[in-house]
Amino acid sequence: MCISTAFEGNLLDSYFVDLIIKKPLRIHHHSIPVFIPLEKIAAAHLQTDVQRFLFTLWEYLNAYAGRKYQADQLESDFCAVLTGPLQRNALCNLLSFTYKVEQRCQTFSFSARLLYEDPTAALPTDVTVTRPGVEASSPTWEEHRASHQMLFRTKPLHQVFASFSKETEKLRLNLVS
Repeated sequence: MCISTAFEGNLLDSYFVDLIIKKPLRIHHHSIPVFIPLEKIAAAHLQTDVQRFLFTLWEYLNAYAGRKYQADQLESDFCAVLTGPLQRNALCNLLSFTYKVEQRCQTFSFSARLLYEDPTAALPTDVTVTRPGVEASSPTWEEHRASHQMLFRTKPLHQVFASFSKETEKLRLNLVS
């Protein structure tokens, strides 16, 4: 069996599972990453529902590939806004980075921590945004923090940073006009 992954219409990685098709079904060889719970998924579904086994495995693989793709896109396409390295674990279910956003001719630095508690999800379940070195929080800062957290929870990373860029361009155009 070949399981292909994709995110937003981009074909990503393909993985293989060779099954021995005789009772009981067994996995002979595979290219599934070690952090995907293949044995657990197989124990739950392989003997009773092969379609469910493949679908569940695809959910884990596709979410992982989507998270990895987003992190790779952030590093390659938006490296100018990152103020340090993107930190991620092998499963890409914990991302941490510092970034800058221009607003009203000022540059603000933010730190984000994105946790993906659902291993079958490509969007984070828990987001924390802080400002390094800033203790007191003004209502404006709280608005920005809440806005950034909501964006990170509801949109892929590259879309979030593209929206920050568009916001900056709108401000520049308004200042020129």
